[in-house]
Amino acid sequence: MNKFKCLFLSFGSLLVILLAGCEQQIVSPLFPAPESRSIHVNGSGSVTGEPDIATLYLGVSVEKETVEAAREAAASAMTAVIDALKANDIAENDIQTENFSIYPQYDWTDEGRVLRGYRVNNSVRAKVRDLETLSDIIDDATRAGGDIIVVDSIQFMIEDPTPLQAQARVLAVKDAKVKAQTLAEASGVTLGKPITISETTRTTGPPIAYAETAEFAADDGARSATPIQAGELTVTINVTLVYEIE
Repeated sequence: MNKFKCLFLSFGSLLVILLAGCEQQIVSPLFPAPESRSIHVNGSGSVTGEPDIATLYLGVSVEKETVEAAREAAASAMTAVIDALKANDIAENDIQTENFSIYPQYDWTDEGRVLRGYRVNNSVRAKVRDLETLSDIIDDATRAGGDIIVVDSIQFMIEDPTPLQAQARVLAVKDAKVKAQTLAEASGVTLGKPITISETTRTTGPPIAYAETAEFAADDGARSATPIQAGELTVTINVTLVYEIE
């Protein structure tokens, strides 16, 4: 009998040692982690607001027979464009060069590649803080740049989106909680507290809308202003919540 007890105790001790040395993934089926009893949901909240700032991307692009001729023409036009921007109260630190490049241009003939000339590109981005002046800024800059002006795009933004993000965040969490509660009730379990929360943010807006030029012309001889509409921007917060099941 004593021999049997000793054998049983030895086996028990060996089992404890083996369990202590096992990896977590081996033991976990015996003792489920809290995360295994959870509900994962995604929530989304969106709030719209009017943009209060715009970034205008524009520049000049010219091709000439020589590098010097192309550079000189681009430099003269770009200087006039920057002067026009500054004349419309755009601060110097809100104007930044985005690109400057010089490339040879070739024609392909039966005899092979023939050098045609050189192209100079020079572009800047200008931050416009008064959207009411955006149309005039574009018109003045394009006149200053002449036939070699290039207007790439306009990007509207909300300079401080923090208040809108806070509103969207509340809506996103509420959306996720409703989904989690619905899943819990449908599954016959009790929803517990959130274990983890993560979020992503994005801001979207509609394309720039251009009205018909005729609407802005008093008569055929009047200059038509470039119509620009800022529209609205949508700030969206997406959250992922993990709720424990009680």
